[in-house]
Amino acid sequence: MNIVPAKNGWLWLVQGLVLFRRSPSRWLLIVLTYWMLIALLNQVPVLGAPVATVLLPAFSVSFMVMCDELEHGRPIGVATLFAGFRRQLPQLLTLGGLYLLAIVVVLGLSALADSGSLWNWVIRGKPPGAQAVRDGSLSSALLLAGALGTPVMMAFWFAPVLAAWQDQGAFKALFFSLFAVGRNWRAFLLYGAALMLVGLGISTLIGVIGLLATAKIVSDNALRAGAMLISIAMLPMIFGSFYAGYRDLFPADPREAESQLPVN
Repeated sequence: MNIVPAKNGWLWLVQGLVLFRRSPSRWLLIVLTYWMLIALLNQVPVLGAPVATVLLPAFSVSFMVMCDELEHGRPIGVATLFAGFRRQLPQLLTLGGLYLLAIVVVLGLSALADSGSLWNWVIRGKPPGAQAVRDGSLSSALLLAGALGTPVMMAFWFAPVLAAWQDQGAFKALFFSLFAVGRNWRAFLLYGAALMLVGLGISTLIGVIGLLATAKIVSDNALRAGAMLISIAMLPMIFGSFYAGYRDLFPADPREAESQLPVN
């Protein structure tokens, strides 16, 4: 497979913003619907969160389809949220299962540094104790999880869309995604730096809204609504940046045309 070198990873965020501006109201409706579905799944005892994780690759392909529809001037709707389930679903579910397994392994290995504080926090929702924070074991576990999780994220970055749009098996898609991200590490470094700056700006904006709420200039309900709206608006730009990165690194494949099924 031919992978094109990329340099300006920060432009992916700009391209993601452009895609968001083509249909902001529908983007927000779809993202809100997605959030609600995931929230409902997470309410199911024991199985809810694992199922939501396994379905993540299929949903990620759905968001890629949305970007492709908008780029070609076609409308999107709530039905587009399920477009990723229409092609190569077995491979996408396999990727979801492998992603769930990877998360469990990474968190399990992080327990070597903090005796399971991070595991309990992420898996069981139990906040870490004060001792784990004071003695630095939690920080060590976070660093270890970050180091172990980086190649996992690299492997899964493009894997769903490679499986769905280029008919690759799960393990082949993971390999080429890992290779593509590793080969273009400079572009991804710029992308990460730009994303951090955007996140810092949004955090500052939310902080200003919080100060206004503290001063009773705006209500607490307005604070929560504003923070939620900003977060929801951020997601389409991020999804669009994933699409821009894929289009930048991987040449167009004629088989992709078959994956763009009518959804409206």
